[in-house]
Amino acid sequence: MIILLFVLAFFTGFCATRESASRVDQRTSGDSLMIWDKLNIQSDPKIIDLLKQGAIQGKKNETFGGFRLQIYFGSGEKAHTEAIKIKTDFLSSYPDVKTYLLFKSPDFIVRVGNFRTKSEALKMRKTLLSQYPNAFIVADEIAFPELVNNTTIN
Repeated sequence: MIILLFVLAFFTGFCATRESASRVDQRTSGDSLMIWDKLNIQSDPKIIDLLKQGAIQGKKNETFGGFRLQIYFGSGEKAHTEAIKIKTDFLSSYPDVKTYLLFKSPDFIVRVGNFRTKSEALKMRKTLLSQYPNAFIVADEIAFPELVNNTTIN
C-alpha cells in the first residue's frame, strides 16, 4: 500500500512538472529574453569596483594573469652568464616563444612563454622536459596576445 502511494505521488509530481515546463516553453517561445527581464542579480558594489579596477590596471600594464615556464633560477658569480646562455640556447631551439630574463636580487631567472591557461603551459612543459628537466610552471602577468591582421590591400 505504501509503495502504491509513493508511485502515485511520483507520477503526480512528474506530470505537474511537465505541465509547468510546457507552460514556460509556450510563454517564452515568443520572447526568449523575457526571463532575463525578470532576473534580478544583487551583489556588493565593492565587488563591481574591484572588477573595474582590475580591468583598468590590466589595460594600463597591457597584461593579465597567466602562466610561464621557469627554466632557470640561480644566484652567485656566474648566474648572470649562465642565465644568458640558457636564454640564448632556448631561443635557438624555440625562436617563436617569448623569453624573459629577470633579476630579483640576488637571483637571475629565465622564464618562457605567455600561456593563458595552465594546460597550455603543461603541454609546452612536456615538450621541454628532455632539455630542461627542472622546468616548472609559474603564475605570472603575461602580455596580451598579438592581434593578427589578415587584411590585405590591393
